[in-house]
Amino acid sequence: MTGAGVTAPAAIEARGWGWRYATRQAWAVRDASFRIAPGERVLLLGASGAGKSTLLQGIAGILGGADEGEHEGELLVDGALAASVRGRAGMVLQDPDSQTILARVGDDVAFGCENLGVPRADIWPRVHAALAAVGLDVPTDRSTANLSGGQKQRLALAGVVAMRPGAILLDEPTANLDPEGMREVRDAVGRVLAETGATLVVIEHRVDVWLPLIDRVIVLGEAGVIADGAPADVLDAQAAALAEAGVWLPQAALPL
Repeated sequence: MTGAGVTAPAAIEARGWGWRYATRQAWAVRDASFRIAPGERVLLLGASGAGKSTLLQGIAGILGGADEGEHEGELLVDGALAASVRGRAGMVLQDPDSQTILARVGDDVAFGCENLGVPRADIWPRVHAALAAVGLDVPTDRSTANLSGGQKQRLALAGVVAMRPGAILLDEPTANLDPEGMREVRDAVGRVLAETGATLVVIEHRVDVWLPLIDRVIVLGEAGVIADGAPADVLDAQAAALAEAGVWLPQAALPL
């Protein structure tokens, strides 16, 4: 397969993992245990404050060292500590504007590759392939300030795709978008997954939007993982318990 380029999908595993920020008494996440196989597509749910974003940052290896907080257990990507293999998992955040770094589209997509030390001759072919993969058909010299919210999120996704990670991590990527932008981003992610086979972990309150792309749901609670399984098994069979725990669910799954 060509285009955006193919890297082997990553395996992700948590073994009783937890994280407490240096300024907090309470743990943001505690006793999380699961294994995500290479190529799986996971929707990560949980009540507000359950530590979903912290977990994603841990997988991406960007939580920092002992001065930032303390951890327990292990969080692994391809069997190695996540912090030691930064770049195997690429992350897209909620706010499109906060992720736009440079003034021109092409330069912005190239930024991550440059940080990874990708040879210069390889960077621009990756940039063009990544923009095509996410369906962002604009000139590489287009000003990033002139993009819509949905286009900026696809730009951020293109920057991740260009780095060719084995896992793509999305932290509420459509939360600040209108319905059109939301569909743009969801469809772009679908194209990338079809082309690359990357592992996906997505946090999103708009559950219905992502159901066509996912094959597993993991739910975080105060005591670690409180539900894990196929979407229908988790969202339908355990809907009442999850709603009671404060988990956002698709309207169709909410108990009457």
